[in-house]
Amino acid sequence: MRRKTKLLLEENNRAKEALSEKGQALLTDIVVYLRGSRISTWEQEQVRRDITQMLRDAEARGEQAETVIGPDPKEFCDSIIAELPPMPRWESLLCMLRDGLLAATILTAIWLGFGVLAGLLGAGSWPGLTLTVGQLISGAGILLTACGVVYWICRRSFSVGQKKGPWLLLFLVLFAVLCAGIFLRQPVAVLPVPAAVGAVIGLFAVYKLMDLRLD
Repeated sequence: MRRKTKLLLEENNRAKEALSEKGQALLTDIVVYLRGSRISTWEQEQVRRDITQMLRDAEARGEQAETVIGPDPKEFCDSIIAELPPMPRWESLLCMLRDGLLAATILTAIWLGFGVLAGLLGAGSWPGLTLTVGQLISGAGILLTACGVVYWICRRSFSVGQKKGPWLLLFLVLFAVLCAGIFLRQPVAVLPVPAAVGAVIGLFAVYKLMDLRLD
């Protein structure tokens, strides 16, 4: 993220510590809900700064949080989001691509690590690393599932104590992804270890360049 956004985020993290435990829990729910909106991280952190100050002032007066944000935190957040300009579609897509690149970098690094370990143990296609159809499907499935879970958590951050969730569906999806990775062994490509290392470094470099220019 941009430097000014990062500095404001760090400032907000420090300011949060001045709140009571209950106030911090409420602020966390608000921030999580805002993360699932289409406003930029810069706008989110500005809103977070203002709400933190409102909660601190209320606590200093001995008042409950409801006196400043109302009885329904979700409705309060929705009213704020409605007043702010949404992030442009192109920027939103670039942010999604940036986050996807980080996840892809991590998954590629894990694949590389397991491939090297298999090679050292005398298995696999050492000194090359075989990329299979199942691994590609598994990687895509994990990325999409993670995005879905994050979105679900953000949109339901105020559902205190809610036990219902798409957990059975999540289990079935992950089971299917695992099976694909194990049984779909058709090779797509065999990459030399240096090329695989270069792919990890390249993905991470592109992610960092995008992260420096996007909120």
